Amino acid sequence: MQLKFRIILNVKEDVLRDIVTDSDTTLLEFSKIISSEFGFDSTEISTFHHSNENWEQLDEIKIFKIDDKDEIMDNTLISNFFITKGDKLIYIYDFLNYWTFFIELYNLDESVQMDKYKCVNSVGKVPKTAPLDIYGSDKTNQDIDYDDNLLD
Repeated sequence: MQLKFRIILNVKEDVLRDIVTDSDTTLLEFSKIISSEFGFDSTEISTFHHSNENWEQLDEIKIFKIDDKDEIMDNTLISNFFITKGDKLIYIYDFLNYWTFFIELYNLDESVQMDKYKCVNSVGKVPKTAPLDIYGSDKTNQDIDYDDNLLD
């Protein structure tokens, strides 16, 4: 089965890629596809997170197992997470720079099998540096309303 994804980099300017790949692609392979299509070399640690329709970061799928309960990317197929149109994952590449990507399945075609992936649309260039504010807040420490009782 062929899966079509829109992958959006979380930066101010529009930077996205539409990727088509086979449902038998593992999350580890998908991680390498994403990092390659956005100009990264796949050498940094990355992770996927389950997400709901509000793009909340939920359970983590790690690149390697830390404890017995961990779900890992190596042998896990993307088809385990992307079943219906609109399914989402969050991908984080490079924990020092925290490049964050929003991945959404926008089409699937059961009649097509592929050997490799294909980038069918590319918009925008990746900035040289990751955004400093990864949580989307414009507040600085000076703007935070502190409770004076807590500062004593």
